Amino acid sequence: MLSAAGDAGTPGPGRSYDPPLTVDLRGTPGSVSWRPVDSERHIEPDTGPDVGPDTGPDAGVLPCVVLADRAGCAEFAVLQDTLHRLGVPSVRVDAETIASLRLSTTVTGDTGGMSGVLDLDGRRIMPTVVWARHFSPRAMPATADAVETLLRAESWHALVRQLCSLAPASLPGNRPGRLEQLAGAARAGVRVPRTVVTTSPAEAAARLPGPRVVVKVVEEHFVETEPGLLTGVLPEIAAREEVLRRPALDYPVIVQEHVEHDAELRVYHVAGALHAYAVGKRSPDSPWREEGEVTVTPVAVPPAAADAVRRLAALWGMTYGAFDLLLRKDEVVFLEVNPDGDWRWFEAKAGGHAVSTAVALAARTLHLAALGNAVPPAPLDLVDFLLLGARRAGSVR
Repeated sequence: MLSAAGDAGTPGPGRSYDPPLTVDLRGTPGSVSWRPVDSERHIEPDTGPDVGPDTGPDAGVLPCVVLADRAGCAEFAVLQDTLHRLGVPSVRVDAETIASLRLSTTVTGDTGGMSGVLDLDGRRIMPTVVWARHFSPRAMPATADAVETLLRAESWHALVRQLCSLAPASLPGNRPGRLEQLAGAARAGVRVPRTVVTTSPAEAAARLPGPRVVVKVVEEHFVETEPGLLTGVLPEIAAREEVLRRPALDYPVIVQEHVEHDAELRVYHVAGALHAYAVGKRSPDSPWREEGEVTVTPVAVPPAAADAVRRLAALWGMTYGAFDLLLRKDEVVFLEVNPDGDWRWFEAKAGGHAVSTAVALAARTLHLAALGNAVPPAPLDLVDFLLLGARRAGSVR
């Protein structure tokens, strides 16, 4: 988890802004990180892996996993190290320094389609798997020209987003928004909290039962006021009577019933594999405000929760997702799924590296499938061994 600064009193939607919680990534060193393997396997992508490295105009192309994120996030640093040890070449780029890359690819040609080959800083690669996380155009450093800044940021963001669609495989898959998630889960028969989307929290609170309600933003929980400086506008649990006195807003928020529950789960869905942690905390912002008071315990995924997660991941076409659920007796309540949900912080709190193992195996399997290789996956104990020296730096959840 990246260090957070700020005093207690996280600003919530519709509240006066107390000293905010901030995550400061400014000055975090970023770079392009190439991790080839000792015996790189080059192919000619138009005819498959049997063509020799000295044949054809696209000879000498390296099939490669492409990872795109923020310089301060630890997940991909660990994943890239593990893939390297598993014999999978990769390149990692970050939003902070991507503008320094020199890139070229042929989009149309004799076949009328994208060649699949990128010339990236002088290296010719064929992306087999593309995974982008926390990759935001707002993270890219500004220039003196506002138009140039926006054009550059949006162009790089568009390229990475479209590479995810054009590569043989991509993660996390689709990215449903919070309203799409709630509506889809309800249609799929999974309970969700009663929810009102409104510019008037008071009117919404009047329509919901119980002494407390949850108020959260419609989009991301952090806003980036300048590149690298993130301000948290985190979900809050508030007394219903207090929300009834709040003024109307000039932007929409989500107001939900507060569901009393027996347990809160974070369940990671990784290419069909599920890993769960029971989370104990006093409030939604506790992982940032009082990290030491939060408990994270690995648990078996209850059958009802496993069924709900797999159904929803299939519904939304998600290969990877961090699902937040509540358990109430025998009932599962879906809160939301984060396609960029971090896992290293949870692993560090709980001990172990089950999710890191799962993502490494998934990326390797997808990479080999893109090459037409149907080889058995690496043994779990081998990946566990390779992860023993994994970096323990934190990230934004």
